[in-house]
Amino acid sequence: MKSTHDLVGERYAKALIELALTNELVSNSIATDLVFINKTINDNPDLKNSLNHPSYSATQKRALLKEIFMGQVQELSLRLLDLLVNRRRLGLLPAIEYSYRKLLNEKHNVVTAQLTSSEELSESNLADIKARLNEYLGKNLSLETTIDPALIAGFILRIGDQVIDGSLKGRLNNIEKVLLSV
Repeated sequence: MKSTHDLVGERYAKALIELALTNELVSNSIATDLVFINKTINDNPDLKNSLNHPSYSATQKRALLKEIFMGQVQELSLRLLDLLVNRRRLGLLPAIEYSYRKLLNEKHNVVTAQLTSSEELSESNLADIKARLNEYLGKNLSLETTIDPALIAGFILRIGDQVIDGSLKGRLNNIEKVLLSV
């Protein structure tokens, strides 16, 4: 179940994507802007403290954000920051970023999957996996890969709520459960 924080962030993201979808380049740029803004704020503790400090007025916060991000992000992203400062909701930025990316992927028929393998896969193996998943899902696939030697061999694929465990570690765990249940 989503928290109130996530639901409010989702509403802002829906409004933002409606405005941004008028231009394909802008909609993708907004996603990049949101990542950049969140990373900048989180990587700079002084900036984060200033934005959260109650003694700073909304005018000072808007001026600070404008000084940092003017020319770095789209005008629509600056307007979002302005709105969030006015409504004292800058804390929603991570939830907005997550929801915006999710909505943008839905609009472009893209599914995000995480592939964790025991060793680095070759480009041809990754291309083959991606092609098969594209065909199976009937959607475009954005595949994020990580390496976890603890899997011993094989892979774990996560697509949304679905997990496919094809690792040797997973098989050994299943065998252990069966043996212990006897």
